[in-house]
Amino acid sequence: KNMASVKLCFILLAGTLASSAAFQVPASFFTGPSVVAPAVQRSAYTTPRLRIATRMQETEAAPSEAWSPAGMTVEDFFERSIGSWRSLRSSHNIAFAQLEEVNSDIDITDVAIEDPELQDICKQYKVDPSTACSSIRMAWEGTSDWDEEEILNGSTVLVVVKDSADKGKLLRSVGYTETIPAAGDWEMQPDGTFVLNTLYDRAAAEERIWFATPDLRMRVSMIKTQGGKGVLTASLSTEVRDKSS
Repeated sequence: KNMASVKLCFILLAGTLASSAAFQVPASFFTGPSVVAPAVQRSAYTTPRLRIATRMQETEAAPSEAWSPAGMTVEDFFERSIGSWRSLRSSHNIAFAQLEEVNSDIDITDVAIEDPELQDICKQYKVDPSTACSSIRMAWEGTSDWDEEEILNGSTVLVVVKDSADKGKLLRSVGYTETIPAAGDWEMQPDGTFVLNTLYDRAAAEERIWFATPDLRMRVSMIKTQGGKGVLTASLSTEVRDKSS
C-alpha cells in the first residue's frame, strides 16, 4: 500500500513537471492497467529547416516601390513606346450617339534621320531634321465592329521637336483626324502624361497618352469642333505590349 501511495505521488509530481519544457518523463515510467501517461508538451527546440525558413522570412527584402511614370521626359516616353502593341479602342460618336470598338495591332519603330519620309515632313514644316529629339514610325492594322470584314491599316512618321524641356511641336506625315500632314503642340506633364493638341482644317484633336505600367499604355482622345467648344467624338484606348513577337 505504501509503495502504491509513493508511486501515485510520483505520477502527480511528474504530471506537474511535464508541462515544463525543461522536464520530460519517459513513457515507460507510467505502468499499470489503470494509469494513462499525461500528454507531454513539445520542447522549444526547433528543427534546422524551421530555423532556416524563419530566418528567410526575417531577412526577406522589402517589396520594391510601385513603378511610376512621373517625371518622364519626352525622350523617355517615345523610347518606351517602341515595340509591338495590342490595342483596344472604344469610341463614342457623340453627335450620332453611336459606339464603336476597334481592335488593332500597332508596331512602333525608330526612324533614322536619313529616312525619306522624315526628311519630307521636316522640309514641309521648315524644320531642320537634326533638331528632332525623337522620331518614330507607327504602323497599324485592325478591324472595327461596324464592319469586321474591312481592314483598317496605315502608317505615319512622328517627329518630335522641342521648344523647351517639356513643350514643343509634333510633326506627323499623316494626321489622326485627317489623312494629311499635321503639326501639333505637345506637352509633358509632371505625372508623365503626354498631351497633344492638333488643329486641322475642319476639326481639332486632343490626345492624352500615359504609361500605367511599362507594358500598358492608356490613350484618351477627343475630336472637337474647329473652335474647340464642342466634342464630336471621345475614345479610350488600352494598349498592351505584345512580347511574343
